[in-house]
Amino acid sequence: MSQSTPFSSLLTLARETSSDKRRELLREITDTFMVAPETHTEGETLQYGEVMAKLAHDVEMEVRRELADRLARIPNAPHSLITQLADDEIAVAEPVLKESGVLQDSDLVALAERKGQDHLNALSQRKILSVKVTDAIVKRADDRVLETLVTNQGAKLSRNAMETVVSRAERNERLHAPVLKREDLPPDLMQEMFFFVNSSLKEFILQRTSEIDPASLDTMLKTAQRHATKKLHLPSWSPDAEAFINAKEAKRELNEQLLDQLLREHRSEEFLLAFARLTEIDIETAKRILADRSRESVAIACRAARFDRSTFANIVLLWGGREARPTREAQLVLSLYDRITVETAQRVMRFWRIRHKAAA
Repeated sequence: MSQSTPFSSLLTLARETSSDKRRELLREITDTFMVAPETHTEGETLQYGEVMAKLAHDVEMEVRRELADRLARIPNAPHSLITQLADDEIAVAEPVLKESGVLQDSDLVALAERKGQDHLNALSQRKILSVKVTDAIVKRADDRVLETLVTNQGAKLSRNAMETVVSRAERNERLHAPVLKREDLPPDLMQEMFFFVNSSLKEFILQRTSEIDPASLDTMLKTAQRHATKKLHLPSWSPDAEAFINAKEAKRELNEQLLDQLLREHRSEEFLLAFARLTEIDIETAKRILADRSRESVAIACRAARFDRSTFANIVLLWGGREARPTREAQLVLSLYDRITVETAQRVMRFWRIRHKAAA
């Protein structure tokens, strides 16, 4: 773009110190740029950007917001100006953070690493977000931002980001449904969420599990096991309790009858070890199963191990020193056990056994 009129006169006006004049000039030069932005050369766009950025620096927030609104969807808007607007207060930055295609991944990562939660929330609404950007967002995001991010199906999340999100979801119910309904949620992390989501979402997980192609299941399990090995933690327990269970196993007395006996004698550590051995899971997973207030995790473990209904009922009613339940609740618990098929239960247990296999 040559330095002839009208651009040369606009450059002269840019030296005005009056706020009204500068506001008027910014709108005028923006109008000039917007007539046919796609026709400007790279050099012309750069010149426009320099002038508009200088003017925008000194005008009111409302004017900067207007400028951001106008340029947010322009694919060849001046890069320096767009990054300046994106770095502004959220009322100004929001439209370009959400929509501007001028911002590159490097720009987005830099913003995610130093701006506040409002900026992160706006970034999380972009139609497409790369793994590099979402990793940066997840590291600093509060729960509101995480909810926005995981609801956005155009946001690609790495395995590490998914693990962080699932961990945070355990303490925030609002994240449960958005996380579970992501198509790219790894099946093993989906199964991990079974322990803390409500019954409706538990049903959703069981349905999704039943739809997994058997030919793909082994591949999924191998992938999950590699990740389990990296973060494996083996809890300790009483040597006496382990010696007791080992002795019972050697005598072939490790069975459902022993579980019932240990429950009635309130020997919780021995029961926990026996339950883990019989269901072929690690101690940590056994604790999570038994801590599930809905009892559905217990139903799955018992169904997969083909325990008798009475064994399942005793575990539900007696574990942890629970008091006897009313007849109606006992019936509901048994109906829960009956409606979970052995096949579905065993599919779920294959995921829950990953840590146990990794330890082995």
